[in-house]
Amino acid sequence: MFSSKYSLCFIFVALLQATVVDSFAINHLSSHRQSTSLAADIQKAVKDVRGADLEVMMQEWDQPLVLDAFATWCGPCLQMAPDFEEAAKDLEGRVRFCKMDVDKEENMAARLQINGLPTLLFLDKHQPEGDEEGAPQAALKGRIEGALTKDLIVGLCEHYFFDGPLPEGMSMA
Repeated sequence: MFSSKYSLCFIFVALLQATVVDSFAINHLSSHRQSTSLAADIQKAVKDVRGADLEVMMQEWDQPLVLDAFATWCGPCLQMAPDFEEAAKDLEGRVRFCKMDVDKEENMAARLQINGLPTLLFLDKHQPEGDEEGAPQAALKGRIEGALTKDLIVGLCEHYFFDGPLPEGMSMA
């Protein structure tokens, strides 16, 4: 009889531990889902594009476009990513932000002459003179190689797309 009481006590303790562990796991999972959802909301401002997507975007000119050419192994690219996403949120509705992994899109990276990472391309529409009926073309307003802060990205967008001043510390060289 002692051994069955001991077994029953052991089972009760095991069930109690499992309940505590399950409760912790559920709370942790719920917290993880909330933070993942928050991260997904931030990333919605920046579209991850393939070469074909970029081709289409450069023909549909409802807003200027900033392209972040990056690589997953690039330290400065990873360092700049949160600032790029925050700049996209700040300018949402005024400027389109997208990013392209150059390792997945080698042909497009070569066409865009991406040689250093990260590279930001500031693109706007250009309507050739005398061709008002034709489709607008992409015009490169600016090209920056190297990681930038959110404030510099926003400032450069204001400068290139909305006739704002050049951000302090930047030169037109």
